[in-house]
Amino acid sequence: MDLEKFFDGVNHDVLMAGVARQMQDKDMLRLIRRFLQAGMMANGVETPCYEGTPQGGPLSPLRSNILLTDLDLELEKRQLSFCRYADDCNIYVRSQRSGQRVM
Repeated sequence: MDLEKFFDGVNHDVLMAGVARQMQDKDMLRLIRRFLQAGMMANGVETPCYEGTPQGGPLSPLRSNILLTDLDLELEKRQLSFCRYADDCNIYVRSQRSGQRVM
């Protein structure tokens, strides 16, 4: 499965709460928040950014890992075999019928 438009809909507060659970360096947290809110420049006009995060950069997998930890834990709790990288996830089941009941 691919979580469609995953990076476009990232809630900054949720992401920052996840980052803050992993590190307590207030200066670094402030820097990450500023990075998220930096916005975009399109046709010479800066557009503020209130949600979403850049995709394709070296930090994309890290951000998705922070946000999708709960998904991983739920899949493990259900004793499902899976492999996830960023917003792509394969869940392995024994039959098509089992796959229809997974989620």
